[in-house]
Amino acid sequence: MFTSRLQDWVRSGARRVVPALRALHLTPNILTMLGLCICAGSAVLIALGFLLPGGLLLLIASGFDILDGALARVSGREQRYGAFLDSTVDRYAEAMTSIALLYYFIFHGHHTLEPMLVVFALTGSLLVSYVRARAQSLGFNGDGGLLARPERVVITVIGLVVAPLLIWALWILAILTNVTAVQRIWVVWQQARRMAAESRSASGVTTG
Repeated sequence: MFTSRLQDWVRSGARRVVPALRALHLTPNILTMLGLCICAGSAVLIALGFLLPGGLLLLIASGFDILDGALARVSGREQRYGAFLDSTVDRYAEAMTSIALLYYFIFHGHHTLEPMLVVFALTGSLLVSYVRARAQSLGFNGDGGLLARPERVVITVIGLVVAPLLIWALWILAILTNVTAVQRIWVVWQQARRMAAESRSASGVTTG
C-alpha cells in the first residue's frame, strides 16, 4: 500500500534528525503546532495565488506531521492526548488548504466547477477521517481505502506545484476521497456482520 511505504520511507529519514530535535528540547506537540503554523503560511500563499511556493510549504508542513510521531516514538512520549492533538490539527490543516483554494478560485473568476470540486474533496477528506475515528470508538478497524492522508497531501502538492495538473488533482480528490469513505464504511459493515454472526454462534453454543 502506498501509504505504508511512503510513511516507512519518510519515518526512516525522520529518525535521523530526532536527536537534533531532542537537543533543541522540542516536544512532539510543539512540532505538531509548528506544522500547523507552516500550513497556515502555505494557505495564505495559495489564497494569494502563489501556488508553487504554497505547495512547497505545504510539503514542508506535512514533514512535521511525520516528525512529531517519530519523535514521540523514539523519546517514549507517545501519549493519547498527543495522538488526539495530531489528528485534530490534521483536520484543521486540510481545512486551511481547502479554504485557501476556495478563496483563490472564487477571486480569480472560477465561480462554479473548481470551488465545487474543492468542497467535495474537503467533504470526502473529513468523512474519511471521521469514519475511521468513529469506527475505532466502537471497536472496529476503520483503516484502509484508496486515499489516506499521505496520498491526499501528495496529490494536493503535485497539483499546486504543477499548476496545469491542479484541476485534475481536484477531480481525483473530489471523487476518490468519497470512494475511500464508502470503502471504510463497507469494511466496518463487514466487521459488524461478522461480529454479530460470531455473537449469535456463541449464544447458540451456550444455550444449546
